[in-house]
Amino acid sequence: MKEKTVDWKELTIFQVADITCAMDILKIKEIIKHLELTRIHNAPDFVRGVASLRGEIITVVDVRVKFGFEPAPLNEDMRIIVIRHKDENIGLLVDRIWDVHRVNDTVMEPLASNINGVNRDFFSGIYKMEEGLATVLNTDTLLDSEMSLQ
Repeated sequence: MKEKTVDWKELTIFQVADITCAMDILKIKEIIKHLELTRIHNAPDFVRGVASLRGEIITVVDVRVKFGFEPAPLNEDMRIIVIRHKDENIGLLVDRIWDVHRVNDTVMEPLASNINGVNRDFFSGIYKMEEGLATVLNTDTLLDSEMSLQ
């Protein structure tokens, strides 16, 4: 009898308002503590600004605002998660980074169909941790919805 192989991956656990989120660590280029942000006139509300990261201009998206919350004042706990999206680096401003967990498919569940509130398309599933649950962020749908900044 053939044994089922278990796929392992590492998830970065972070906080956005009162939502605990997770993201596959392979999607993350780096996590930045502080960047000087410059506001862009007439940019969508969720664009917190742009920043220079080693000479490259990146757009920083406030995930709180994408989730429908009010923006929070910048503080020491906030971090910018830099990811690659459609051939450019994008920064995701989050409230706090908690930890990195090594997980397998047995602790992942699909989203329940009755989830309301934050756009459920922003999430690809639920990760069951000892400390509670974390919603797994789908960065493609998060950034594709209204992300056209022409």
